[in-house]
Amino acid sequence: MSNIILLLLTFFALACGSGGGPGGASRETITMEVTVGPERERCVGEAPQSCLVVDGELFYDDIEGFDYEPGYTYRIAMERYDRWPGQEPPQDAGQYGYRLIEVLEKTREP
Repeated sequence: MSNIILLLLTFFALACGSGGGPGGASRETITMEVTVGPERERCVGEAPQSCLVVDGELFYDDIEGFDYEPGYTYRIAMERYDRWPGQEPPQDAGQYGYRLIEVLEKTREP
């Protein structure tokens, strides 16, 4: 439950534009432990796509170094970092990138 709250607070902070960089975005790297669900779900970003489900929410980005296999629930440590330090991202790009630190647990779903 606390990880869901952490993830929601992180996204809330991004949506509010708090922080010290251009456009108000924070420039620090954040480490998070999250749960990735066993199946991708259909979602629409710039176009229809399939998204990971992270802590019960659709996750539109990729996680560098994470080799997702359907049918498994994962507990992972990942970091969020600024893809565009010191500058504004292009309009169609997200400010942040995500990188796998470690797969903590991988459980086959029935």
